[in-house]
Amino acid sequence: MMRPRLGRRMGVGLVAALMVAGAGCKKGGDEGASRGGSAPSAGATPPPATRPAQERPGPAGAGQGLLLAAGRAADLRVTHDGRFASYLLNGQKPRLDGVPPQMLLGELFVVPVEGGEPRKLGDGVTNVPGGLLFSADSKHALFLTGYNPASQSGSLNVAVLDGAKADPTVLGSAVSYMLPSPDGARLAFVDGGKLKLGPLPAGPFVDVAAEVSTAQFTSDGKTLLIKRRGSAAGGLAVVSVDSPEDAPRKLADQVGDYAVSPDGKRVVFQVRSESVRGLYDLYIAELPAQKPKRLAVASQAFAFSPDGKWLARSENGKPDVPGDLFVGPAEGGPGRKVGERVEVFTFSPDSQAVGFLDRYDVTARAGLMAVVSLPDGAPRRVGDRVPNFVWGTDARYVAFLSRFLKPEYSVDLMLYPLGAEKAEKVHQGVFGYGFMPGNGQVVFRSNCIRNGRACDFKALELPRKEDPQTWLQGIFSYKLSEDGQRVLATSARMDSDTYDLSLYDVKTKARKPLDQGIQVPVYFAGKDDSRAVYLIAQGNKAGVYSVSTSP
Repeated sequence: MMRPRLGRRMGVGLVAALMVAGAGCKKGGDEGASRGGSAPSAGATPPPATRPAQERPGPAGAGQGLLLAAGRAADLRVTHDGRFASYLLNGQKPRLDGVPPQMLLGELFVVPVEGGEPRKLGDGVTNVPGGLLFSADSKHALFLTGYNPASQSGSLNVAVLDGAKADPTVLGSAVSYMLPSPDGARLAFVDGGKLKLGPLPAGPFVDVAAEVSTAQFTSDGKTLLIKRRGSAAGGLAVVSVDSPEDAPRKLADQVGDYAVSPDGKRVVFQVRSESVRGLYDLYIAELPAQKPKRLAVASQAFAFSPDGKWLARSENGKPDVPGDLFVGPAEGGPGRKVGERVEVFTFSPDSQAVGFLDRYDVTARAGLMAVVSLPDGAPRRVGDRVPNFVWGTDARYVAFLSRFLKPEYSVDLMLYPLGAEKAEKVHQGVFGYGFMPGNGQVVFRSNCIRNGRACDFKALELPRKEDPQTWLQGIFSYKLSEDGQRVLATSARMDSDTYDLSLYDVKTKARKPLDQGIQVPVYFAGKDDSRAVYLIAQGNKAGVYSVSTSP
């Protein structure tokens, strides 16, 4: 589901992306649903490199894993294939008023998660979202050095991750946006407002258009959509990736958000409405660049189904009231009204149904949980005062939170089996929830104490035969392996703002301690999630670590 965006440059949404909030309540919270794993925001601590250098010593038992790199590191990331970890060393807050305290500039390194020599890639690299990317095939690291927070730009470098002895290639000096293609073969980036496109890692790169803010490839990588700056009327244009020297074809000016269909055949986009001030009308165009046609007036949210056959959108909204939800063919034909005042909706993974929050209250940020089967099923309301929900991976279940007011206020986890008469309560007072890979269980945190920093981690077997079982106690966050057979769990320590790490085996129900005094988040890495990668930021054991996740 898409809502009006403010752009995709690195600086946009910086505060929201870097801020880590703390919250907790014994009766549950509105913490969002998670897919495949969760590292809850409740009670999280700031990145370690923002704290003073004279920190307290780390726990005596810290550093039990394999030391990949020594030093006070921050902004840990892992490549898509899990082979490399990246991190910033000697991170410092920029000397510029107004930047978030979590923002860092530091030395960028990469290191193999199985062990090996750390490799320095560049200086003055930021942890701002978009300052470091990996190509989808994990062959290249794309990063900005000498990052300038005032201009939100830096020098674009490309490093071949398997080329340990090769220096990174510099592609641009004032780059504010970059995006590798879905197959990792090409790169689009904006240098001094000018969009360039070419093959990775070293081009040649062709000048495509000027006054560009962002760009997006279609899923097949054949077409590039170009979003121009406000100074260029905020227009949306398209260009063929195979013929970037051709002039881009403009679709419209004053464009808000847009979305490309999963098959790459069409794009829907918002154009500032002439009839409803402050809102956008929705248009659709076939690709490559056919004449757009208007679909809806005052549309605030829209999305294609995962199979690309359906298009859902809100219509006839007002500045402070969401529009009604319509679902129609992806080609842009008439839609069927299925809900009223809908701001939040999601297609099921199999594209056979839509879940949405009906009669959404913008102030309370909650609505009635509703589900409608496609193409012509009747909407069914199954929950009240619902702030969020998530589909199971096989589309047989919807899990959601519901706020109950009596006999006392509580935020409870509910489960709706698709086609059933009503939803059933899973547990009272829940913080964070999601489905295990394969949909064998729905998991959640509950019975939280210490302001949400210590919770029971519970699981309900699906289909339901008994009450939820407690898998772990006293956990802060959890991460699920891709096969759903292992859980990485952190527990908040009492003597410091660090965490202990353990591994839970779903089959044997055994909990295995891995390390102490680590920072969150922690990641699965390596082949078949065979290792965990994490940071230790306090004491003389500070560094980047890796440990086996074999049961």
